[in-house]
Amino acid sequence: MQSHDWNDLKYLLALYRSGKLKEAGRRVGTSETTVARRIKAFEQEIGTALFLRSATGRYEPTDAALKILRHAEAVETANIAMRESLGKIADKVTGSVRVSSVPIIVNRILLPNLAPLIQRYPRLTLELVPAADNLDLSKREADLALRFARPASGGLRTKAQKLGALTFGAYRAQSIAPDQTDSQGWITYDDSCSALPQAQWLEATTADPNERRACLRVVDADTALEAVASGLGKSLLPKVIAEADPRLRALPLNGDTALPVRDVWLVSHVDQTARASVIAAKDWLSALPWS
Repeated sequence: MQSHDWNDLKYLLALYRSGKLKEAGRRVGTSETTVARRIKAFEQEIGTALFLRSATGRYEPTDAALKILRHAEAVETANIAMRESLGKIADKVTGSVRVSSVPIIVNRILLPNLAPLIQRYPRLTLELVPAADNLDLSKREADLALRFARPASGGLRTKAQKLGALTFGAYRAQSIAPDQTDSQGWITYDDSCSALPQAQWLEATTADPNERRACLRVVDADTALEAVASGLGKSLLPKVIAEADPRLRALPLNGDTALPVRDVWLVSHVDQTARASVIAAKDWLSALPWS
């Protein structure tokens, strides 16, 4: 097999990470036809299939592809490091870092605190991805991920760092008069979110016949926050976020009431630890107010 340059390998990585020809083409800035043609030429040259199309239409890598992918990722990492080193020669942090987290973290903590990072590193591009599902760092769906639990998967290819803990509190809208608070119901979570600590607390609380449920259920804390701010009910929200929102007012609870606390973990890929852009983003994330 002839030696391959990065342009040969990037199509392989793009299809592996996306599973779709169209999405792979978008990632590398070309058409799905070009991706299909380059992958087919690669397969013909090495004499074996690299992808098999599943019943759902996704392209799944073969064992041969997985062996090549390890080398392709090493070339990709070296390529990124080289470009960033050129930026460091000019005393600049350059490149792009993709950060994923749940919407309330992206919208209420990362975005409001982004300006200092941009001002310090004007040539650094930060891609913020609000996603309820955990993106796969091993497929480079994100460079860094903020999660509410220590990752149970990823093995030796990922590393996790605890940033802090978000304590929850009960809140109502500022526009709701104190004497009307008891007439408001609790905004609860959909059954698909039953494992969330705040969802479990709300379920236990509303099991009391003296407590009312609002005519609204949500699937994430960001939607709950907007619903509370709109006066649609009361709910549990992270204190560090809710107390910075002038639309909200904290509700006093029984002193014996145990409120949920959720740890915040920063997850990264071990191959990214030497990238100046990733180091800058991690330092910024570590310094944010997490409690």
